[in-house]
Amino acid sequence: MKKIVSIAMILALTCATAWAGEATKSAAPSMAEAKAMMEKCAICKSMAAHFDELAPSMKMEVVSLNDGVALQHYVTDPTKVALFQATCDEMAKNGEASMAMSDDEAKTALCPMCQNMRSAMKAGARMSMGKTKRGDLMVMTSSDAAVQAQLAGIGKECAAMAAMKPQQQAAK
Repeated sequence: MKKIVSIAMILALTCATAWAGEATKSAAPSMAEAKAMMEKCAICKSMAAHFDELAPSMKMEVVSLNDGVALQHYVTDPTKVALFQATCDEMAKNGEASMAMSDDEAKTALCPMCQNMRSAMKAGARMSMGKTKRGDLMVMTSSDAAVQAQLAGIGKECAAMAAMKPQQQAAK
């Protein structure tokens, strides 16, 4: 159960990382918009509490796999690693709690990305994760073609967000 919930936490972090990393390069409204969205999510709210400090340093890489996706999240500022990893741990606890929510509760308490992650986990996605020197690594896989498609979609969405230019994010 902890592994399943941790995936939801990490995916939320992935998208927050993508958005935040790019938003810091643009005007304040984009960053404020990202933070406001995260504050409303039962999982992302932990990252929102440290958003201003971590966002300028957060990065991610998305790797498509033959049976899923791998997501690496990290900070470029070595002085932020401990806070980043502690925040990820807190998000994992929030994610674990979200697995006990009904689907209706999840629709109102979670952001769309966390809802998608929760759905993939409930559908049987497997995950492996661990801490890296500068952040964390998460690998989500499935032997079920339908779940693989869900994971690929999540990976594509995160990769697209990471590649967005600041003005595109402001429009999202």
